[in-house]
Amino acid sequence: MAKRKRERVTTHNALTSTDAGSHKIDKWNVSHEDRIKFAHRTIYFLLPWLKKLHEDQIQEKRITECEVKVSRTELPSDARCYCCCQELRDGSLVKKDKKLRAKPNGSILCPPKAAGGCRCRGHALKLKGIFKENFISDLLEKTNSVVDKRMLEEGGSKCFCLTKSGEINTNTSRQAACRKNPIDNYIYCPTAKDVQSGALEHFQEHWLKGEPVIVCDVLGSTSGLSWEPTVMHRGLRKKKNKNGDQRLTVEAIECLTGCEVGINICRFFEGYSYGAVGPEDLPIGLKLKDWPPHSTFGEELPRHDAEFRSALPFREYTDPICGPLNLAVRLPKDVKKPDLGPKTYIAYGFAQELGIGDSLTYLHCDVADAVNVLVHTHGTKLKLQRLTAIEKRKDSLLNEERTRNLQASPDHSDVGIKVDVSLIKPEPKDDGLPFVEGDQPEGGALWDIFRREDVGILEEYLTAHAGEFRNNSELVKQVTDPIHDHCFYLTKEHKRKLKEQYGVEPWTFEQKLGEAVFIPTGCPHQVRNLKSCTKVALDFVSPENFEECIKYTNKIRELPNNHMVNEDKLEVKKIAIHALRHAVDYIIG
Repeated sequence: MAKRKRERVTTHNALTSTDAGSHKIDKWNVSHEDRIKFAHRTIYFLLPWLKKLHEDQIQEKRITECEVKVSRTELPSDARCYCCCQELRDGSLVKKDKKLRAKPNGSILCPPKAAGGCRCRGHALKLKGIFKENFISDLLEKTNSVVDKRMLEEGGSKCFCLTKSGEINTNTSRQAACRKNPIDNYIYCPTAKDVQSGALEHFQEHWLKGEPVIVCDVLGSTSGLSWEPTVMHRGLRKKKNKNGDQRLTVEAIECLTGCEVGINICRFFEGYSYGAVGPEDLPIGLKLKDWPPHSTFGEELPRHDAEFRSALPFREYTDPICGPLNLAVRLPKDVKKPDLGPKTYIAYGFAQELGIGDSLTYLHCDVADAVNVLVHTHGTKLKLQRLTAIEKRKDSLLNEERTRNLQASPDHSDVGIKVDVSLIKPEPKDDGLPFVEGDQPEGGALWDIFRREDVGILEEYLTAHAGEFRNNSELVKQVTDPIHDHCFYLTKEHKRKLKEQYGVEPWTFEQKLGEAVFIPTGCPHQVRNLKSCTKVALDFVSPENFEECIKYTNKIRELPNNHMVNEDKLEVKKIAIHALRHAVDYIIG
C-alpha cells in the first residue's frame, strides 16, 4: 500500500458569488495531522456506543432458537429507520399489549398498527439488517485496532478562562449567571480573531462540559454582504418559480395567538423596521420561521449562504459540507440526509417583556448541537399606548378566565385573542404619541440556556407551576413533556421563583449583532427578541455530544404518537456508523 503523503488538504468550501456571476473560493485548509487527530477524537467518543450496539446484535441472535443468518434488507436510498424491535425483545411494550410478548422460541408476531406494526399482523417478524451481516463486528474490530486514547489525554487543560491569580479572565469570558460556584457563572466568549488564531482546543474544553459558547464579531471577517431582510428579499425575487410567482405573500406566525397568517412580504418588512399595530391598539409581533420556504437556503440565496459559511466559527464542527468533526457530513450521497439547515429566522421584537404577544422561542431542546448567528437587528421603540393596551388586554384575559372557572362551562373554551391579518397596520410614524421611556438594549435577543444537570428540577418546577404559564395568550392546560411541548417561557418572575425555590438558574445573556451562540444538545433554552432580528441557525452533530443525541432520540420515542416532536428526524445512529467507518478508513489509509 502506498504511503500517504503528509500534505495540506484543501477542503471544498464556501463559494461567494458576485453580481457578475463569478465565484470567489473561500479556502480552508486542514492538515493531514489534524485530520488524523479529528478521526481519533471521533472514535474515542463513539466507540462505547459501537460496543453496545455490537452486544445488542449478539443478543438478538442468542434469543433466536437456532443459529440464524441475518439477511440484508433492501431499503430505498430515501428510507428512514426510526426504531428496531429492541423494546419487543426486552418486554417494554408488554404493558401496552400483552400480545406483544416474545414466544418461547424467540419469535415475535407483528404488532398492531397502533403499536408501530404494519399490515402483516399475525406473521412472525424476521430479523434483518441494513448492513451486511458482519459489518458491525468487522467495524468494531477495525476500530479497536486503531483507537488511541493518548490522542486526547496528552497535553492537559487548554482552558485559560482563569488567570494565574485564580481570577476570571473577563477578556475571554462573559458573566451570565450568579450561582454559588463563580466559575460556573461565566460563558467562554472569544472573538472571531481569537478563533482564527487557534482557540479550538479551548472551545473543546468547554464544549465537552456541555457549556454554551459565544463567539463575537463573526461578521467582521466576511465580505460585508448586507443581511437586511429587504436586501435578501430582492435577491429572492429574482428567482421565480415555474408559475412565475414572485412570492409576495408569506406565512408568518402572529405572536399574540401563535396562528399562521398570510401577509404581504413588503408589509411584513415594514413592520420589521417600524413596528406594527393591530386591533385594540395592541402591538403585533410577527415572525418568519425557516424562510425562504419550500427550499434550501443555499438554493434560494447562494450569496448569503456562502457568506454565512465563511462567517462560521470553529468550522471543524460547524461546516455543513466538510467539517471533519461534524458527524452529519459523513452520510453517503445516496443516503437521505436530515434537514440541519442553514435556516433563517426573521422576527419583530420589543425591549419590554410584555407577558403576552412577545416575540419569542419557547423553552425546548434541539435534536442536535446548534449554532445561531445574529446577522441583522433593527431597534423599534414601543409606544406607551401599546403598552397600556397590553396591560388592559391581560386584565381582560384574567377576568375572562375567572368567569370561565366559576361557570366551569366548556362553552367558554374558545375565549381568547383573535387577530384579523387585515387589521394589522404599520405603526404610524408621525402621530405624536409618546414612546415608553428607557434605553434601547445593546443586544438583539435575550437567551436563557439551562444546564443539563438541572433538567430534572426544571421539569419538576414547570409541571408544578404549569397553570401560571401562558402559551399564545392562553393558560397552559395540559402538559405531556415540559421541555418538548414547546409551550413554556419563563419570565423574569418565574426565573426568580425557580432560583429561590429550587436553586436553579440558567445562563442569561443578550446576543449582540454579529455574535454566534453555540448550544450543546441536551441544554433546554428559550429566546426573546429585544429588537427586530434576523438570525441564521445551523445544526451539527459533534462527537462530544453524540450520547446526548441518543438520549434525546430515546426520549422523544416515548412521547405520544400525535406529539409534535415524537419523530426521530436525525437518525443519529446511522450518522454514527458512517462517521466511524470514515474515521477508521482515514487512519488506516
